[in-house]
Amino acid sequence: MSKGQLEVTIMEGRRLKDHDIVGQNDPYIELYLDKKYKQRTTTKNNTNDPTWNEKFVFNIHKGDDTIHFDVYDKDLVGKDSIGNGKVKLKHVFETGRYDDWQVENLFLITLC
Repeated sequence: MSKGQLEVTIMEGRRLKDHDIVGQNDPYIELYLDKKYKQRTTTKNNTNDPTWNEKFVFNIHKGDDTIHFDVYDKDLVGKDSIGNGKVKLKHVFETGRYDDWQVENLFLITLC
């Protein structure tokens, strides 16, 4: 049974570390409360400064206390990890909103 909903907005990334030999990254972010139910942004091609402005909604269940973010560079075969971050949901519950740059200022998120 759901205990409520969490709305997440992935805004943008800045100066992502380049993992491609030719060109720039093709970044996207996977986000999840439970690894079995991941959501992801669209892939932004050939940029280290992507803008997503994408919203996601998660149902919160008992035991969900952290949201995770994994940033990847999409490749023809597979993917390279650029970074990751996480936010304890208590920060959202205490204020009703949480804005922060994650992973050493790699991407901006808004949680409410």
